[in-house]
Amino acid sequence: MINLPFHKWKLNFYDPDFEAEFEAHQNRIRLISFQMINLLVSVAALICLITFVIQQQPIQLIIVMIVVVGGCFFMLIVGKKLEPYLRQIFSFYFVWSQSTNVLIAFSGLNIPTFVFGFNTCCFAVGTLQYSDNRLKLVYTILTPFILLLVFDVYKADQIQYVFQTIACVVCIGIWTYMQEYTARLAFSLNLIANKQKELINEFVSDAMFAISLDSRTRQFILEFQNKKFEESMNIKETEQMKNFLRQSYLIIKSQESQKRLTDKGFQRGLKLEEFLFKKIKPEQESIFKDTDNEVEIMYHNQKTDQIMKIQIKQMNFGKPILIGIIKSEQVSNLIGEHQKQIKEHQNLMINFSIQIVSQQENLYKQINKTQFGSLNEQEQIMSLKCLNLSIINYIRNYILYFQKNKISTQLQVYKKVMIYDYLKSIQQYFHAISQYHDMKFNIFNHVGKNCQINVNIKYLTQILFNIFEQIAKQSCYINNVSLKIIEEYCQNNQVLETRRKVEDSQSASKQIIDLKLIRFQFDVESSQSLDLSCFNHFGQNQRIEQDESYIIQEVTTSLLDCLSPINRIQIDQNLKLEDGSFSHKFSFKIYSDQSQLEPSYFKTIDKPLIY
Repeated sequence: MINLPFHKWKLNFYDPDFEAEFEAHQNRIRLISFQMINLLVSVAALICLITFVIQQQPIQLIIVMIVVVGGCFFMLIVGKKLEPYLRQIFSFYFVWSQSTNVLIAFSGLNIPTFVFGFNTCCFAVGTLQYSDNRLKLVYTILTPFILLLVFDVYKADQIQYVFQTIACVVCIGIWTYMQEYTARLAFSLNLIANKQKELINEFVSDAMFAISLDSRTRQFILEFQNKKFEESMNIKETEQMKNFLRQSYLIIKSQESQKRLTDKGFQRGLKLEEFLFKKIKPEQESIFKDTDNEVEIMYHNQKTDQIMKIQIKQMNFGKPILIGIIKSEQVSNLIGEHQKQIKEHQNLMINFSIQIVSQQENLYKQINKTQFGSLNEQEQIMSLKCLNLSIINYIRNYILYFQKNKISTQLQVYKKVMIYDYLKSIQQYFHAISQYHDMKFNIFNHVGKNCQINVNIKYLTQILFNIFEQIAKQSCYINNVSLKIIEEYCQNNQVLETRRKVEDSQSASKQIIDLKLIRFQFDVESSQSLDLSCFNHFGQNQRIEQDESYIIQEVTTSLLDCLSPINRIQIDQNLKLEDGSFSHKFSFKIYSDQSQLEPSYFKTIDKPLIY
């Protein structure tokens, strides 16, 4: 425990520099009080002056009021320049106010005694509080007894008022001491906090930050960060902190918590923002019984190639505060001694894949330029185009897989389209691939013809193609595939307003689409039960990167995390029909307008966190 840097009885700092800093701090407070007192006294004295003139009071009293009005108004104007001398000025003000009030009391005016005494006391307390400490003691002890002498109260029949005055002197003395002690205590604690912050910045090698939750906006606010955190994470503002929390994923360190994640089918790393949002809410039960539980997040530092480990602790500083300490450690068995070469080869493979996609797209454009002849030729050309799209989609899955950590952080490009027009554009692809695999395919649109969506169309198309490709792998057992588009619900205006982003004045005039939940569902009829292992790698806690089904599932999940309230494909499996065939349903949901949603916070509302 650090001892206080001032003497608790003498009320002075041991270090003269601290005493000078405290006086400068007090002078700033004195200046505000000085200006307020002068303004109030000027107004009150002006009213009294007008009243005295109307009542034709003695000329001496009118002159006194004129001097008071002029003096206070002058002090109000030059108060800023008098800041270094305000302690002495307040000491003078106390003597001046008491003397003036005594003269007014002896003037013979018909003033209500209690009101006059109350006003005199208020002004005396206000000036005494900011007077010189040594004079405070003198004023507190001598002033009441001098006033008793002036007003001739020292009489045997009024002895009770003398004892009452003594009691008041003791009370004022204690109050004055507590005021000065509290002011020095607050200043000392602020000094200690600043020194501790300097020590943290200089000697704490780990990045450290503190955040709180704004109850109004329901978003995190950066309260504190040390220099190590600023340098390593390049975070200095609240908005940058929000991006960091939304780009970071955690892994629960304890095996029991990890087991609960697996058992309940949680298929993806949890965003740090979502975890902290649940952890900081005081009215809800904490996610983990042990509030000191260590949490690890998968956050790749591009500069140092490090995996960051974070320790979270909740503390109460008048409001819940989360303290985070990020420990950097090299994970040698993750990349090994050839980590740079691995990254170079990975980038080379990505660039090579991008070039292949570019060549395939050029091929697609050349096919489009082909002149159609007979109907059979048109069908063959369309089949070639769709097969080429299937190849492009296949390669894109690998590109997205190697860049999956960047999917949620990339700038989203939204496009407004009519669902009817969108389905019409992709229907040819599904029919062509179905014919190639000898399957029947149909689309059933159960939403309005004028229903509009505003989403990342490339992501949505990739998800649909991936699911269909996985289904088509077992085409030898499949009789019929149908795609249904269903509107789940439409939210009311009040909920809609809370989900819309805060738009600036330039975007306020943009058209806003009603927020709906749209379900895309593939219904598959097959002669026998399908093998669903290609959809369940996460549920089985497997990680087989050589298996293309795993890669497609991983990419699909990452894309769903951007579009859907639930980042996985929902499966209703092995429903046997009356004719002996089997029915399987593969579905996912998206919001009709992504632009109205916060990236991760509203997902915390829509789906409970599972542990």
